[in-house]
Amino acid sequence: MSRSTRWMLSLAMPVFAVPVLAMLVLAPPAGAHDVECDFDQDYLAKRMQQAAARHGGRLDAATGTAIWKLRNGETVTVASGGCVHYGSTVSLVYAPGATAPSREVAIERLLAAVSKYWQPAAARRLQAALRTGAYETQTLDDGSVELIGSLDPGPGFSFEYRLLLSKHEARISWEEA
Repeated sequence: MSRSTRWMLSLAMPVFAVPVLAMLVLAPPAGAHDVECDFDQDYLAKRMQQAAARHGGRLDAATGTAIWKLRNGETVTVASGGCVHYGSTVSLVYAPGATAPSREVAIERLLAAVSKYWQPAAARRLQAALRTGAYETQTLDDGSVELIGSLDPGPGFSFEYRLLLSKHEARISWEEA
């Protein structure tokens, strides 16, 4: 299985992989009491609770994912955390039966969701990276399009973002410094 396929499967949110993401990335593995995490897990959990409380969302206790059901039938989810690497995923799932917007509109609305429900600074950073056009575009078997680009936080670091545009959702995942 290719690296890209593994990445997509591990981050396919929110329908089937939120529990997988929570287990693999957000939650320490079984026996983690023997493993020291680089990040304060209690702080990260509290941060997700606070994020969910903003704008009338809720926290899925099983996965640690913040969820907002919007009046127009769409759903926004935010998952964030890590033990060795810290990352975030924001997803905008379109209303059932809705037609996906154009690529430009989908990206604009997704970044607006990142800004409102998670971090305005991250949304600006992602938007700036996308504006450069320096990303790889892949068309997946199901017709979805994935944009893969670099978020370069400085010398010696190279973080990546992945933006998925499908007929059902727009989702972006990124590593943070």
